[in-house]
Amino acid sequence: MVRICFLAAALCLLLGCSDNERAPGGGATRGFYYWHTRSGRFDWEDSTYLALDVDRLYVRFFDVDWSEADHAAIPVEPLGYWSHLWPDTVDVVPVVFITNETFTHLDTAGAAVLARQVHRKVMAQLNGISDVQSYALYQDGPTDEDGYYPDPYRQRSKRFDELHRRDSLYDALLHRLREVQFDCDWTAGTRAQYFAFLRETKKLFAGKLVSSTVRLYQYKYPGKAGVPPVERGMLMCYNAGSVKDPETANSIFDRKEVMSYLEGEHRYPLALDYALPVFEWAVLYRDGTFQAILSAGMLRDDYNRYLEPQGDRRATVSEDFTYGYTNQGVYLRKGDQIRFERPDMKDVETVAAWLHEHKNSADAALTFYHLNHYDLTKYSQALEAMYRAF
Repeated sequence: MVRICFLAAALCLLLGCSDNERAPGGGATRGFYYWHTRSGRFDWEDSTYLALDVDRLYVRFFDVDWSEADHAAIPVEPLGYWSHLWPDTVDVVPVVFITNETFTHLDTAGAAVLARQVHRKVMAQLNGISDVQSYALYQDGPTDEDGYYPDPYRQRSKRFDELHRRDSLYDALLHRLREVQFDCDWTAGTRAQYFAFLRETKKLFAGKLVSSTVRLYQYKYPGKAGVPPVERGMLMCYNAGSVKDPETANSIFDRKEVMSYLEGEHRYPLALDYALPVFEWAVLYRDGTFQAILSAGMLRDDYNRYLEPQGDRRATVSEDFTYGYTNQGVYLRKGDQIRFERPDMKDVETVAAWLHEHKNSADAALTFYHLNHYDLTKYSQALEAMYRAF
C-alpha cells in the first residue's frame, strides 16, 4: 500500500493532476518551440515564461540526416538529459526534424523502414524521461546497424522494483502524450517518400495525433507539393526569403514576402496551427558567398571586438578569428560580411492578426519559434498581446 501511494504521488509530481483547461475568454492554445539539445538551456521557473501561461511545448527530440559514410539515415543530436521538461501545466509534443536529403536516398519502402526506426528512437527518448538510468543505458551503449539505440525494454535487469516503477511512469507519460510532430522541408521529388513515412508513422503511433510542419510554398502550391497525410499541420510563417542571397534584407521574416504566400483564394485542405518567429541569427558571407548561420547573441557578446559595424544590421570582420569553443568552430577571415537578422515585431503582430481572421480551424494554436531567454524577455509584451488576440 505504501508503494502504491508513493507511486501515485510521484506520478502527480511528474505529470500533474489537473486537466489544464483554459478559462473562458483565455484565447487560443499558446505554443512555443524548444529547439535546444538540452533542457538545462532554459530556466523553466523563469517568471516571464510562467506569466505567458504557455499551454504547449513542441520539443525537438532529435534530427535525422543522411550519412554518406554509413549510407543510411542516422539520428543526430538527440535531446540530452532533462529534469524539468514536463511541467504539469504544459502538453509536450515531441518533434523530429528530418532533412529532405534523407528522402532523396530512400524509396517508399525504405521510408517505411525509417518510420519504424524513428518510432523506436522516440519511444526510447520518452522512456528516458521516466528513468534517467535507463536513458544512460541506451544513450551510452552500442547502437544497432542503422545507428539507432536498442530498445531499453529488451535489456535485462534484476531490479524488479525499479523497473516496475519506471514502467508505470512510462505508461503514464504515453497516456499523457497526445501528439507527435515531424518537420521536413519536402519537395515534389520527395513527397512520395515523406508521405509514405508519415503513413507508416500513423500506424506506429496509433491513438496519437500525428502532425507535420508545412512551409509557405507547400501551403501556396498544394497541387505541386502535395498535402501530408496527417491529422493536422503547422504552418511555418517565416523563412520565406533566401538566406544564401547576400542581397536579401531579412530571410527570417519579411512581412510582404510572407503575405504573398498567405493571401489568395485557396483554402488548405488540412486543419492548421500557426508558427511565427521570435528569434534572431547572423548570416556569414565570404566574397558574396554564403558560408554559415551563426548565433547573433554569441557574436555580440564574445566576438564584438572583431566586428566593424556597417549600419544597423550588417558588419565586416576586422581581423581573423575562430567562432565557437570546440573543434567544430567556424573560422572567420578579415573582410567577411555578416548580416544580422531579426523579425520586426510590429510586422509579426500584423501577420498574427491576419492569421486570426483567416485561420482554417477554430481551435488553431498560435506558436512561436523558438524559446530562449533573450527574445522571451525582449518581446514578452508583444507575445502576450498576440496570444490574447488570436
